[in-house]
Amino acid sequence: MKLDIILNYYNFCKNYKKLPYKNDILYWLHIIFIKTNIKKIRITISIVEKNYIKKLNKKYFQISKPTNVLSFLENNNFLKKTLLGEIILCKEIIEYESFLQKKSLNAHWAHMIIHSCLHLLKYDHKNIEETCIMQIKEINILNLLGYKNPY
Repeated sequence: MKLDIILNYYNFCKNYKKLPYKNDILYWLHIIFIKTNIKKIRITISIVEKNYIKKLNKKYFQISKPTNVLSFLENNNFLKKTLLGEIILCKEIIEYESFLQKKSLNAHWAHMIIHSCLHLLKYDHKNIEETCIMQIKEINILNLLGYKNPY
């Protein structure tokens, strides 16, 4: 498997010490995709502020509020075994959720990236059955990484 990521830490993310390291993200992605038959994965990960993610959420999902993460599957060509996607993460919301949920910040970053990658793999949470399947997958991956059940 060939894994390429483009990681965008925008200038307004003032405290870089609280952001996940690229090597951590690569490891998390490797664990997620290792058992797939996808040969080439290229993901752009952008960490943005609340106002920006709110605009994207409104534009693409008609929801006029900020969110923790958005995932976009750009081109999914399983014949060539290639996955191209984009993940947009909101630093402020992820930090706030981590505080509210009394989780380590790194564990919550891992969870949000895993969650968004599962969306790229066509997992969803539109109903109870899909939600249970996706959450079990998230819990199992986080467990492999040494993190607790986030639910």
